[in-house]
Amino acid sequence: MKRTRVVVVLATSIWVASLAVPTPAARAEARVPTPVQADALADSLVANWIDALGGLERYWPMKSARFTVTTEMYDADSGRLRRTRPRYVTIARTDKGELSRIERWEGDDFIQHGWDGDAAWAVKNGEPLGPGDMDYDQARYVSGDVQYWISLPFKLRDDGVNLHYRGRDEEGRHVVGVSFGEGIGLHDGDAWQYRFEEGKTWPAQVAYMEEGRTNWNRLRFEDIREVDGYIFVGRRVYFNELGQVTKVIRTDAFELNPELDLAVFSGS
Repeated sequence: MKRTRVVVVLATSIWVASLAVPTPAARAEARVPTPVQADALADSLVANWIDALGGLERYWPMKSARFTVTTEMYDADSGRLRRTRPRYVTIARTDKGELSRIERWEGDDFIQHGWDGDAAWAVKNGEPLGPGDMDYDQARYVSGDVQYWISLPFKLRDDGVNLHYRGRDEEGRHVVGVSFGEGIGLHDGDAWQYRFEEGKTWPAQVAYMEEGRTNWNRLRFEDIREVDGYIFVGRRVYFNELGQVTKVIRTDAFELNPELDLAVFSGS
């Protein structure tokens, strides 16, 4: 082969090869997950979390539960406890869906409300409440709330729950966004974010914004507990943008699968 021919071949080969070698900008763009890849990454982070708890096999045996949820409110600047409020919760998973009963004292008033599988109900000092009464209006939301938190992360596998990878935050943590299909939960527009540190299965931080609100609620999980093989969060610690604790929600006195008369969910 003549030298000129060799030069032409080599030049052509180098030019073709240059097309196959991505530029730095192209390499950076290639590292950005596509929507399908992004959702797969979000799904894998949640799957790792569930696997760390022993898989969905840990969740399915829970048919009912009783526990106490105590809210502690703190003064952010001083860190001093301002007030506490316990709620006494009973839940069940049945053919009618997830049933809930929540009881609490507000001063001298005894409030009971919940969801019976068909409708919300509320009672104050033995008298039924109706639309326009806050405890009645909030019954459906509160009933779902007590089911959601005690069942994380398994609830992220429910039908209509969508996971989205949102990239990394300023601290390099993976951000998994959660959205809900139409009719899933009380507020379709609630926004959630779970932030995972590299190499860790539990999220380092959770943030959520309720539909119609503009502020994020930030919290972290502490005091992971296990009762009869079921694992749940003992403390949800809420903090503001300065990192100051504003609220702690404790879960105590947990009973797995107590014997229940389903009439307790009827509101009587």
